[in-house]
Amino acid sequence: MRKTSFLLIFLFFALESYAQSISFPDDVRERGYYNRPYKRYEAEPEKCITNGNFLSPTYVQTELQSEASNQIATLLLEKEAYIQWTNDETADGMTIRFSIPDNAAGSGTKGTLALYVNDVYVQDITLDSYWAWQYFLKNGQKYPDNVPDENMKFPRMRFDEIHLKLDAQIPKDAVFKLVKKDDNDQAYTIDFVELELVPPPVNFEDIESENKLVYDGESDLAAFVIQNGGKTLYIPAGKYNVNSRISIVHAGTKIIGAGMWYTELYFSASSDQQSTYNKRGIETFQSDIVIEGLFLNTVNNKRYYNNDDRYQVGKGLMGSFGSNSVIKNVWAEHFECGGWIDEADNLTVSHCRFRNNYADGMNLSYGSKNSTVEYCSFRNNGDDDMASWSRGNKMCENNTFRYCTAENNWRASSLGFFGGKENKAYNCVIIDPMEAGFRLTCDFPGREFSNEGYSQLYNISVYKGGVKNGVVGVDGDLWGNQQGAIHLNSSQHYDLQNIVISNIDLYDSKNDAVYIGSGNKSIQNLVLSDIRIDGTQRYGMYFSNTKGNGRYCRIEYINIGATTDTNTMSSAFDFVEDCGASIKIQNINQFKISSNEGIMTVSGFENTSVSVFDISGRKNYQSATLSDEAVIPHLDPGIYVVKLDNYNFTRKTIIK
Repeated sequence: MRKTSFLLIFLFFALESYAQSISFPDDVRERGYYNRPYKRYEAEPEKCITNGNFLSPTYVQTELQSEASNQIATLLLEKEAYIQWTNDETADGMTIRFSIPDNAAGSGTKGTLALYVNDVYVQDITLDSYWAWQYFLKNGQKYPDNVPDENMKFPRMRFDEIHLKLDAQIPKDAVFKLVKKDDNDQAYTIDFVELELVPPPVNFEDIESENKLVYDGESDLAAFVIQNGGKTLYIPAGKYNVNSRISIVHAGTKIIGAGMWYTELYFSASSDQQSTYNKRGIETFQSDIVIEGLFLNTVNNKRYYNNDDRYQVGKGLMGSFGSNSVIKNVWAEHFECGGWIDEADNLTVSHCRFRNNYADGMNLSYGSKNSTVEYCSFRNNGDDDMASWSRGNKMCENNTFRYCTAENNWRASSLGFFGGKENKAYNCVIIDPMEAGFRLTCDFPGREFSNEGYSQLYNISVYKGGVKNGVVGVDGDLWGNQQGAIHLNSSQHYDLQNIVISNIDLYDSKNDAVYIGSGNKSIQNLVLSDIRIDGTQRYGMYFSNTKGNGRYCRIEYINIGATTDTNTMSSAFDFVEDCGASIKIQNINQFKISSNEGIMTVSGFENTSVSVFDISGRKNYQSATLSDEAVIPHLDPGIYVVKLDNYNFTRKTIIK
């Protein structure tokens, strides 16, 4: 007994004394948003200290924690209940993922936490469930509203977040504590906290432009943008109520805030009125636009006005953004979608956070091409986090999602391609989706999956993807149907064709790891290579009336829940093992560079040009778009950087 007590005391003080931020295992492989600026502190056993109650992990959707990270969270019920951690880096930016109850009207409740650092009071933090709690009819209604009804409806999006720049920094190795202040019987549930050191604000003087203006903070912001089109418009730190959509009608306009922690555009027009439901977000069809350093938020707390998809309440970012536009360091939440971009060409979206929206995080749709979404965080969105849909008659092609992390998606999937040509997703991480991890389906009308080139998905990790079928609101997707962690389905509108999926890790899938199914259409030229399936509730790979053809190479099954790795495949699907030359997989981490007497040979790549730079950054060579090999002659001895242009991937080499 004495030894046990000593051990418990030792463990307690060890937790008190050392940092408790968690690690993400894919960071070392540069998968996901690996260079994110924040540290995660989980409200889980052995990862925090609390006198609250841990909610036990479950996938049953009636339980609140089914939407939490790792399906575990901490409940603070009594006044003075607390949770605390020791941080490992100085920080003054805090994000709390939490859940508190809704009210009978669906407009939310509020609660207060007190923040203490080393047992010294710092400030109060107000939690508000106004934006959370979406409700679906148990009969399979397609879209949610925010009016509860225990008999007829079931909830999703039970969590939301608050982020704030603290009044004082939390020093390295300090103990920070969140304490419930209110004397009530409401449960305050904490999923996790993230801390980061907020960078200094961008000031007007920091902006390099000869044609720049400062917004005065008083006049109509939408009118200010139109009246000063083509200029660099600086919006200082502060929260600005904006009662209409901001339309950018002049090419070359740049809207730059002091930073996502400093400049908030709060779209305040009601989403409950016919005349104002769509007056939010930033929209442009012009080229060379820059949106940077903003937090976009809104009074909206629903997907559609009057629960009718004809009345969309507005995306955070919308329009086409023309060509060569940039969106960076933008935080968007509580919109219908974080961003929905049509017909963009060479748009770059980077270092953004698309969280707590009611539909997609970012959709590159309707003819968007050559565009890239990279180094972004997606969380708690109510439709596909990252998507490209070739809707209408416009083919989406050569769009890329890379180095992004998607978490706690509560509807559809974290990544989806619906038609298109040569779109790519790589080095992404998907964690705790309620339904599919990533999916390629033919569910939606529009342009087909092209038979020219391949759409490629590779170097992706999926944790706890998929869902088993069952009772609506308890198991399954919104209709009670099963979904795979990888979900491939040639359902109805066109064939699912020319898809390469390689170097994928699927962990602890909630049903089948890989679902391959056919409806009215077939699957053609599917390639699966180097798929590692580790842990399933049922099959490693499930075939559902599948027809067509495909090839596979190196599929590994570990800890499969069913008695066999796969179910019985239909004779209508010709699925053969092929690790030979006919299965060419693009893997940017394995392309080869060799040299001999000043001649460099680059091989093992597809669908990209190759550039070679010397150590000073001067370009020595650029190939045409090639497949397999480029030969660069007459290089002097020295260090060179070889770049695969379409993948923005570089590697150093030495010519002797």
